[in-house]
Amino acid sequence: MLKKIVTFRPSFTLRILTGLVSFLFLLSVCTLTYVSDVTTALSDRDVQFRGRLIEQGARYYKEQCARCHGPEGLGIEGVGPGISNENFLGQIEFREVDGQRVIQQIKPSKRLEELGYKGSLRDYVRSVIASGLPIKSSSDWSDPHPPFLDSYGGPMRVDQVDNVTSFVINWAQAPKSDGEAILPPPPGAGGAPKPTAVPLTAEQEAGKQVYLKAGCNACHAIKGVGSQGAVGPNLNKIYTVATERIASDAYKSAVKDQPAATTPEDYLKQAIHYPNAYIAPECPTGACAAGIMPQNFKDSIAAGDFENLIAYLSTLK
Repeated sequence: MLKKIVTFRPSFTLRILTGLVSFLFLLSVCTLTYVSDVTTALSDRDVQFRGRLIEQGARYYKEQCARCHGPEGLGIEGVGPGISNENFLGQIEFREVDGQRVIQQIKPSKRLEELGYKGSLRDYVRSVIASGLPIKSSSDWSDPHPPFLDSYGGPMRVDQVDNVTSFVINWAQAPKSDGEAILPPPPGAGGAPKPTAVPLTAEQEAGKQVYLKAGCNACHAIKGVGSQGAVGPNLNKIYTVATERIASDAYKSAVKDQPAATTPEDYLKQAIHYPNAYIAPECPTGACAAGIMPQNFKDSIAAGDFENLIAYLSTLK
């Protein structure tokens, strides 16, 4: 006996509805995948864009800020404090919150706590860069912090100030140790009286005037001498540096066209008369370069004045 096979034949309308539902389901899956891919791509582009802004900030920092805070943000004695170290920055990390990359403060800034500042680290850094500090925060520094935003008379646009701020804040992901940096005195201590300096002899004072007259302060920094310190090495402890340097193998192997100096005084004389004989390793905006320091001081500074200049530089210990 044969059994009748019953087959289901959906109506034309049902087939249309089934196809439409399947199409809509496939379209929704593709749309979700596309949106996810676009979101990821936008997030990656955002990171890349922020990276470019930080790179631009690094360039502005080198041009405008490194002369006081040093190329690595560790500070320059007598000129400016460190700003890349944990005491100032604390420590941060970037986290994704609701699809946005936000700053999470892991360790607070001890410096901002000392100052009693209640705003964010970014707000403080940006405000100081933009408007400066109208008075010196400490007698440790030669000059007050100048304003950099153009609306306050500075050389930077708003976007450039923001980029420098981002560059400085970026150091907080891996801040340098406080032992490497020049730290500011605690609030209120910066104006405390300093130990009375030993007065200069007549020869040393005359040498100081030679230093100023020859224009050395246009490139080098000496605390309290109205120095710019934007080009050449800091000279606050140059006699001590010279003493250590002449004993180092690095100096002895690098000096050229002149015999290696054996006394700090000889090193200072060599550095002024033959500045290309040895190139100091670090200047305010990075590695020192040959040919920057004038080559004619051997002829332009009289012998007696030169001896007085060396006598003055020998007091910087």
